[in-house]
Amino acid sequence: RKNIEMWKKQATEIKTVELEENLLAGGDEEMEVSDTDEDYPTLRKKPRKDDPSAALKEENDSLRCQLEAYKNEVDLVKVDLKVELEQKDKQLKMCQQTLQGMQQQLLDAKRKQGEEELKVLELQTRLKAKQTKEKETKEGEEGKEKEEPDGEVDTTDSLLLLSSKLSEKEAKLIGLISIFLHVHPFGAGVDYIWSYLQKLDPTLKTSEVETVMARFPSMFLQELSGIGANMERRWVYAGYKTTKLDS
Repeated sequence: RKNIEMWKKQATEIKTVELEENLLAGGDEEMEVSDTDEDYPTLRKKPRKDDPSAALKEENDSLRCQLEAYKNEVDLVKVDLKVELEQKDKQLKMCQQTLQGMQQQLLDAKRKQGEEELKVLELQTRLKAKQTKEKETKEGEEGKEKEEPDGEVDTTDSLLLLSSKLSEKEAKLIGLISIFLHVHPFGAGVDYIWSYLQKLDPTLKTSEVETVMARFPSMFLQELSGIGANMERRWVYAGYKTTKLDS
C-alpha cells in the first residue's frame, strides 16, 4: 500500500509538470499570434487537437501504474500466505505425531497394568497354596476331608491343576475377575463384571466371561438374591465361602 501511494504521488507530479509545460507553450503561441494580428487579422490560434488524447494517455499511464502496484501487492500477499500456511502445516503434523505418541504410551501403560495385576494374582495364589499345604501337613489329609462336609474344593488346588490346560486369555480373565470380585465381596452381575473387563479388552463378549466363570465353580459361585421380579443372579468369589467354612 505504501508503494501504491508513492506511485500515485509520482504520477500526479508528472501530470502537473506536463500541464504546466503545455500551458507555457500555449502562452508563447498566443504572444506570437498577437504580434502579427495587425498584419494578419484573420490569423487565430487554433485549439490543440492533441490535448484530450494527451490527457487520456496520462490517465492511462497512471492507471497502468496503479494496476502494476496492485499486482505487486497481490504477489506479496500470496508469498506471505504461502509461508504462513507452510508453518501451520508443520505445526499440525507435529501435533499429530505428539498425539499418536501419547496414544501409544497409553496403550502400553494399560497393557503393563494388566500384566502386573495378573502377576500379583499369581503370587497371591502361590502364597495361598503354600499356606494350605502347610496346614494340610499339620492336620493330615483325612482330618482335612472330614472338616469339609459340603464337599468344598480348595480354590488354589483347582487353579494349580487346571493352569496347564488354560489359554493365556483365559488365565488373564480368571485373574482379572478374581481381582474384581475381591473388591466386591457381596458379588456382582455378569454385565457389571464385563463392563470392567471390556475396558481392558474391547473385543471381549459377555458370554465369554460367563463361560469362564461357569467352568471353575471351585472359584466362582453363582447366587440368587432378591424376591420375585427383583431376583438377580450374582457371581461371588468362592474363596469367601471357603474362608467362612474354615473359620
